Amino acid sequence: MKKARSALAGTPGSETSSNSGATDWANLGDGPASLIADLVLARDVADYVRFRAVCRPWRRCSLDPHLQCCLDARYHPRQWVMLDKAHVGPRRRFLNVSSGECVRMDLPALEEHTLLSLTPAGLLLLFDEATLAVRLLNPLTQQVADLPPITALLTAELQRARRFGRRLGESVSVSGVGVVSEASAVAVSFSSPMALVVAKPGDERWTLVDNRFFRSTLTFAGRFYCATRSGIMVLDGSNCDQQKQPPSCLLRTAVDWGRSLYFYAMADSLHLVDNGGDLMLVHRMLRRRRNGERRERKYDAYRVDLEAGVLIPAKSLGGRGVFMGLCRTLSVSRDAFAHIASDTLYLGLDFSCGRGASFNVATGTNCEPWEQDAGSYLASDCDEMDGSSEPCCQVERMQPPNILDCLSYCISGTGKDFA
Repeated sequence: MKKARSALAGTPGSETSSNSGATDWANLGDGPASLIADLVLARDVADYVRFRAVCRPWRRCSLDPHLQCCLDARYHPRQWVMLDKAHVGPRRRFLNVSSGECVRMDLPALEEHTLLSLTPAGLLLLFDEATLAVRLLNPLTQQVADLPPITALLTAELQRARRFGRRLGESVSVSGVGVVSEASAVAVSFSSPMALVVAKPGDERWTLVDNRFFRSTLTFAGRFYCATRSGIMVLDGSNCDQQKQPPSCLLRTAVDWGRSLYFYAMADSLHLVDNGGDLMLVHRMLRRRRNGERRERKYDAYRVDLEAGVLIPAKSLGGRGVFMGLCRTLSVSRDAFAHIASDTLYLGLDFSCGRGASFNVATGTNCEPWEQDAGSYLASDCDEMDGSSEPCCQVERMQPPNILDCLSYCISGTGKDFA
């Protein structure tokens, strides 16, 4: 916020220069200013927040994000990923993986809730220990969607743990969460308790869709996809209406790979990836070498053709780098970070493969661990999005020391690691 103010102050387009005959930017009129606000919002919600912070007339001609629905995709923090704690307390750092920009945000809600998971769009799924309610928080706009409590989903073991005073946030585990645009609902894949559920803000209870374990989940183009050992399922949100009795949501098959993909349940894993607008699947395998003496990890990449309902083998990630954890994936362009190698999978620390593990899809080979000084950790200037009086530029000596370590770390786990 402070950068936006300082960039405008004292320039020919500022309010202070109106008497000199220059353009009075603060009084553009509702029409032009509203149009500019829409264009800024279409580019990045962080820029939209800065735009509204410049002056009262600009706020008056643009919609207040606090008053909009948290599920409105226009206000979602596209391409922003939460990193780790920047300071003691509720402050967190967010990195834009397209531009390399870093901002810090104060999130008081983290002091009162347990962080369960992060959506691919950068939203935070929070849990209230006292009421068992779930909330979805937009960290850049502070919008909140109130979702039903998980009371009816608790297993006998979890109910017993709660009676003995145990914090359920430490036991409840989420493997995936996303916004289903066609239903204006939130889908959550719990691994403990095991359930795929859907709810809209204000609903009294969650709608149970399925109680299977899903290998990977991802919101792509406004739809919620789940990878199983036999194919990719998509959530049909047209029936997610609690006015129906009983309410029903359906999973239907989007891709059935039959025997074209051989999956070992105990040794393999599947990972859905939004690779710059292309839906892809990575199959992580443990196979014996040709000499049969030892096993090694292999990775096959596929482009998902949703129209044909098939997987197409791919030897490229479109020149991008993909950071892959057990439950989350993140595709990054080399335009923002030159140290990221093309067509390379970077493995999260939750795979227990050791620091620096990566695999080149184009050559089909494991890569050498990256160097300790492979690029700066972040740009040294982190914008303060809360408008505080602290310095906006602050260099910190933190671990991990570079962007490769940073993204490999933050893609690990399901969100609790940042709480």
